[in-house]
Amino acid sequence: MSLLYQILEDAANHYPDDIALVFQSHQISYQKLKNAADRLASGIKNLGLKAGDRVAVMLPNVPHFPISYFALLKLGISMIPVSTLYKTEEIHHQLEDSEVKGIIYWEGFRSNVAQAVQNLEHCRNLIVLGDKAQPGEVRLNYLIENNEPLLESADLSQDDTALIVYTAGTTGRPKGAELTHQNISSNITACSQLLKLDSHDSVLSSIPLYHPLGFTLSLSTFMYVGAKIILELNYEAGHILHCIHANKPTYIICVPSMIRALLEVESMDEIDTSSLKYCLSNGDSLKQEIIERFESKFKTTIIEGYGLTEASPMVSFNDSTQNRHAGSIGLPLPGVEIRIVDENDREVRTGEVGEILVRGPNVMKGYLNRPEATKEVIRDGWLRTGDLARVDESGFAFIEARKKNVIMKGGFSIYPKEVERFLTGFPKIEEAVVVGIEDRVHGEEIHAFVVLKKDEQATEEEILTYIKERMANYKCPKEIHFVSSFPRDIAGRIQRDKIKRQYLNKDEKAELAKSINKGGSL
Repeated sequence: MSLLYQILEDAANHYPDDIALVFQSHQISYQKLKNAADRLASGIKNLGLKAGDRVAVMLPNVPHFPISYFALLKLGISMIPVSTLYKTEEIHHQLEDSEVKGIIYWEGFRSNVAQAVQNLEHCRNLIVLGDKAQPGEVRLNYLIENNEPLLESADLSQDDTALIVYTAGTTGRPKGAELTHQNISSNITACSQLLKLDSHDSVLSSIPLYHPLGFTLSLSTFMYVGAKIILELNYEAGHILHCIHANKPTYIICVPSMIRALLEVESMDEIDTSSLKYCLSNGDSLKQEIIERFESKFKTTIIEGYGLTEASPMVSFNDSTQNRHAGSIGLPLPGVEIRIVDENDREVRTGEVGEILVRGPNVMKGYLNRPEATKEVIRDGWLRTGDLARVDESGFAFIEARKKNVIMKGGFSIYPKEVERFLTGFPKIEEAVVVGIEDRVHGEEIHAFVVLKKDEQATEEEILTYIKERMANYKCPKEIHFVSSFPRDIAGRIQRDKIKRQYLNKDEKAELAKSINKGGSL
């Protein structure tokens, strides 16, 4: 398999009457899914769109997402998945940067989309999922219902761009990672091989389909083997458990924040989760305690994975049967290579920290229209992830920090994860995040933000005393800040930049208040 539309075509040929999608009370067979995608492809073609064009898709986890996904793939049109959480400016940036010829969206996003496409002459095709179309729009269901299935697929190569996926933009404006048919298909085959999936499996994803974990892992990988995909709009933990009880999936895909939320659900009366073989976790590392509690409560096995958008997205998984190391990035997928190197590109020794480099058919073509940025991250075929990891005695690697998150204090490099591990060793702390704040004397100073366990209380003094007894003084936080929760992205990763911005903004306001109280002027 090298072209992504072939996933649906093969599944429809081998498992025509098997259930492909479950959505609320609806079940859609593989044959019906293919028919709908082929009809939509015909309708989109009749609008004048063709191979090489780009179309954005802003849809929630409904059947029309995979229908649109495969319709565009069949036509050779590159898809730009847009987060359903995005507002006007964020949508506009992606549509403008990728020069899309159109956008497919749910009517509930109409207001933001309408503002985002203003002054974008190239975005002329507005395809809406809804009962009524407004002037300038065409209904998505109309295109499906009023066109015959398109028989011929576009003449494509495996190196053609299938999707353009925008990065989180933590170091500037989001960049569009061009993922080819080969990039994604290699990731699909490697994941299905490692997880030993077959047509008897089914998956419930608490991940939106617009996310790389959604369209590659939960949708395409399971569809590749003819498995059943359970689409869910409600990501509340209690609802997810009821969905597992009702639909009996063999796999669930979660981010760590969802795993922790599931553990907090107290009422398990009449909830049966025995169908679950594995829970796939990606986005951040899990503590051994959390893994043990989850596996004990739900009688399943957590498999932690590591990946990033530029790698389509999966790079590695922990072994589900042996040598499992909580928090480790695990072992690379078949066909993927990993190196951990120092600043001179030499392999690091045990206990040392280095940057993770990845090479394989899953590594992106590059960033759209950004050749210099591409050269910075892909050198000699190796993707420089920006993630720093430490190698233990057994050869397993553990993420320490993003390169940009390393705190430089008085010439020392301090890795947030190390400090956070000591902080969460304090019995009353549930979670901790460490960031560097600019300091006139040391360059940067360490500030820790902590969430206490339910019904617990602690003082800054007792936490600092605990830490100073266990860590070198230069690694100890200058201040402890108590918060109720942390801001997270859609993958469940804590947004350190946002925490830092919120702190600095609060600090600036405090200084302003002091200035005003002293009769200062602006």
